[in-house]
Amino acid sequence: MHARFLRASLASLTFSLAAQAQAQAVVDWPERPITLVVPFGAGGITDLTARTVAKQLQAELGKPVVVENKPGAGGNIAADIVARAKPDGYTLMVITNGMVAVNPLIHKQLNYDALKDFAYVSMIANTPLALVVPQSSPIQDLPALVARARSRPDAVSFASAGQGTSIHQVFALMQQQTGATLMHVPYKSGAEAATALLSGVVDVTAVETVVVGPFIQSGRMRALGVTSAQRVSNLADLPAAREALGGDFDVGSISGLVAPAATPQSILDKLEQAMQAVAQSEGMAQLHAQGSQPMPAGSQVFLERMRQEQQKWRLVFSAEPGK
Repeated sequence: MHARFLRASLASLTFSLAAQAQAQAVVDWPERPITLVVPFGAGGITDLTARTVAKQLQAELGKPVVVENKPGAGGNIAADIVARAKPDGYTLMVITNGMVAVNPLIHKQLNYDALKDFAYVSMIANTPLALVVPQSSPIQDLPALVARARSRPDAVSFASAGQGTSIHQVFALMQQQTGATLMHVPYKSGAEAATALLSGVVDVTAVETVVVGPFIQSGRMRALGVTSAQRVSNLADLPAAREALGGDFDVGSISGLVAPAATPQSILDKLEQAMQAVAQSEGMAQLHAQGSQPMPAGSQVFLERMRQEQQKWRLVFSAEPGK
């Protein structure tokens, strides 16, 4: 009896000490560098946004925030890694609406559940895209693009950064709303898609408004319109697709910060508070001046927006040609 009591007491003490240590670790967080995973390659809009956030988040938290690119499978490789990471606040990820709302529709098997396996901290930005053709293209505007794609199904090709990415979303929505049929040529990144366009391999693509400016100014690309509901300030001469084509056309790459689902609430609260400060920082203001649009901060509004995105894109991709 005495031995059993002693073992029980030691077990209770061990559990208590472990719980105290864990609680203290949460109180002291962060004590070491934080890894911010980017699910796409360097140089794209998600990478640019993540690096802006990392710099500002580091200033808020007082510890290094190290960006790590884990590209592949439309963001699924990174999502799988982060979903299974230790939920201690030291592994975070910038997620996109395509990863949450589109990937589950076009990939038969995923090793993660986008809504259950992540804790949603805060949205970051929404970056519209500009629909572009080579300067030598006979297509002068969006109605002409749609008319050509209607009259010659699959004769007009578009390059994307991969299945489910924001560029793919743009053309899937366009086809659904206009009845046009374009041929999809997926690449591994937006940079490769832009190169394919400039090389004459494809007829049209879309480039984020934050990075498209130099292509237009150099005369290498002609922009036909932007994919947001309204015009964007840095490309004010370009019509919104809704103006040119009608319908409810509004597409952008919505990014936000997530952590593994079981991350302690006190850490998530600290992160959410820090992200509110990040949203007001000079670095984010510069990103917005280049064409990104600010999004409401906070975990609940972020989660609700992702649920809305799931509903929106389920209707689009269920009707996409070839489905």
